Amino acid sequence: MTIRIDEEKVFRLIEERHPRAIVVNAPGGLQAQTRALTEKIREKYGVSCILVGDSCFGICDTVDEEVEKLDADMALHIGHNAAVSMVGDYTHLIDAVDDVSFDGVIEKAIPQLRSRRFEKVGLVTFSQHLHELKPVKERLEAAGFQVFLGKRNNLLLGGQVFGCDFSTAYPIRNEVDAFCFLGESEFHAVGLALSTGKPTYMLDPYLEEVVDMEEAAETRRKRAILSVYKALDAKVFGVITGLKEGQKMLGRTNWIVKRLGMHGRRVVQLAMRDITPERLAPLRDVDAFIQTDCPRMSIDGFTFDRPVLSIPQADALVRLLEGREIGEFLQRPKWIELTVGLIPRRK
Repeated sequence: MTIRIDEEKVFRLIEERHPRAIVVNAPGGLQAQTRALTEKIREKYGVSCILVGDSCFGICDTVDEEVEKLDADMALHIGHNAAVSMVGDYTHLIDAVDDVSFDGVIEKAIPQLRSRRFEKVGLVTFSQHLHELKPVKERLEAAGFQVFLGKRNNLLLGGQVFGCDFSTAYPIRNEVDAFCFLGESEFHAVGLALSTGKPTYMLDPYLEEVVDMEEAAETRRKRAILSVYKALDAKVFGVITGLKEGQKMLGRTNWIVKRLGMHGRRVVQLAMRDITPERLAPLRDVDAFIQTDCPRMSIDGFTFDRPVLSIPQADALVRLLEGREIGEFLQRPKWIELTVGLIPRRK
């Protein structure tokens, strides 16, 4: 079981573009392989490579701005692919493929799905396992299931989800009895269950376990609702705009600030790259926070000492302030509108 970075694409880009210096970033689990890749680039082409040490949780964590700050020519974002090959002015998306086999966990999943009398199954995964969608689909169909894959859109490939974007799965939720998520990421599987409102199973190929996500999803749903009701009593809100390139939701920030003001709440506007309990601790005069960057930070991230709401939770709060029902606010195709890919490219 190994994760293979698409080095051929990297080398082809370098030979086409002849960069002087390259900025590289990758999620923590790929740091070792990425460091090895930067050494290969230096030895093969004599090109300077700068590996960014900040957190990298998704396609929203690209480093276009760092290219200019570090006087580089282009950036490589490892391990988060999409329907686009490039975001921003400089950042190229580079695949990383996990070659682990799903054969064992599929054998265990088939009888469990049958025991629940599920006949129509939606199949979903994230970047590293996209190549497994077709063979797994064929195996499930051979076992008698109808299998559905969400269609590709302007950002996601067919059957792909991000941690905050389920827009390929959401449109087919009424066509399926349950979803199967290929991979060991509870982060993605729980999000899928919450977004679609459907039974969801995580098919972990490493432990060969089939995990029902109902309990984990319900725990997070209740926690998200409780935070909204706690925030309802707040008089002073800190509204945080994300500084990461894919999370600068200024429009949403302004909408939330306006709505809070209409209902007599005082607002302190903030901006941060990473939101942690330690960074919020000094702001003792703030009763609750709303952050418009990563929604997962609020739903299943750190344990904060005050409510820290995501965009879907903020929408639910506004509904309550307006005297409306809270609704199933997490059941939506996207929990955030990513701005990456919408940044105009220089000519």
